[in-house]
Amino acid sequence: MKLDGHAKLTNSALRAFKSRCSKSTDVFIREKMCHLPQFNMWNIGWDSTDSNETDNKNLVKYIIAQELSIFGDSFHRVGNGYLARKVVAVDLELPLVFGHLADWGQKYHFMRRASGATVKDAHKEAIELIRKKTVDWIRSMMHILYSFRRRGRSGGSTTFLRKQAVSYLAIALHSLQDSFSPGHTKRTRYENPQLPGAIEDIYIYEKQDKRIHSQHDFDSASINSIHARSAVYASADLMRLCALSVSMKSMFPVGWSAFEDKWLRLSSRAR
Repeated sequence: MKLDGHAKLTNSALRAFKSRCSKSTDVFIREKMCHLPQFNMWNIGWDSTDSNETDNKNLVKYIIAQELSIFGDSFHRVGNGYLARKVVAVDLELPLVFGHLADWGQKYHFMRRASGATVKDAHKEAIELIRKKTVDWIRSMMHILYSFRRRGRSGGSTTFLRKQAVSYLAIALHSLQDSFSPGHTKRTRYENPQLPGAIEDIYIYEKQDKRIHSQHDFDSASINSIHARSAVYASADLMRLCALSVSMKSMFPVGWSAFEDKWLRLSSRAR
């Protein structure tokens, strides 16, 4: 996905998550988890709801000017679209930006290493990354909400810890969303965005036509495409899984197996 695509998909997923979360019968989820500042949407003016070159270029300038300035993200509070910004920043922040070309970073974009990795290898690596970063978010938020004790007015802020937790979830969401782009994976044909096709192939970036890859990323992040809708539903589902796990005080993602089987299932034809 392109930068603006990740931002728009994450915003849509946040809206879907909060809508479903607010209807939950679980009081803790409704009152505590639904309203975490990090789940606020990014209010930014777009040229279009579809992913496009103009919005993507403008977002590059915005990130470079503010996210990657000498001050870093110190000016940004955890709210105000912080999660969406961090999902976008996976494509720009050092050292993750080198992951576009380096073998070790392909899993951050749900792609395959060029150095002999099989589709099954790549799938396992990407799944493990998403799961691990999800666990890191859950454990960080468990510490913040249940274990952290204020140490006086000047030493009790949890801002740094919350930003660190958001970074974990952002990486998981970024890779998850990329798994739905035809430029990153090949899935079996499907017509229901909530029942996505199994993953048959995971592509190697170095072996692709970069122009075609770029167009796939634009097309698949356009909000009316089936790929975009699947990415939104999957992202919202991952947020709900995270919130549920913390509300149940579970150190591991509650319902992870079902989540993986639904959104990231590997085809029996994959090699």
